[in-house]
Amino acid sequence: MNPSPPPFEMAFRQYLAIFGGTPKNFSEDFEPLFEQLYHNQLYLEDDNGPLSRKKVKDHHAQVLALEWKAELIHIRRVGLNQFDVKFRFVTNEGEQDIIHKHITTIDRKIAKVQNIDGSLTLLGKAQGKATYYNMSKLLVPV
Repeated sequence: MNPSPPPFEMAFRQYLAIFGGTPKNFSEDFEPLFEQLYHNQLYLEDDNGPLSRKKVKDHHAQVLALEWKAELIHIRRVGLNQFDVKFRFVTNEGEQDIIHKHITTIDRKIAKVQNIDGSLTLLGKAQGKATYYNMSKLLVPV
């Protein structure tokens, strides 16, 4: 018998905690948390159209390699399987990006993500070159 997955709120907090301000590899240690949190039929769009689940995972791996720390502001249930989630990323230079999302879950996993308000863009340095990330589309696209 397989144990049921943890409630969404717990899984989200666990996943957000891996972004602790020190660079990490998206390894076998972190991939199971992604699998536990994101539904196989994840639907997310950015400015260029729908994003695949693999693309979301790749973006998370890039962010995890940076020295950015995620801090939960709130997570609120707003419907049977819907949540209002707000958190911030803080760079090692002290810059902040606040991400505010409406998340719909299926089987306790993120299935759909919608922006609640505008998002900021952070400049991160990855592998020696400057790269722009729209964080609200990365973490809870996250």
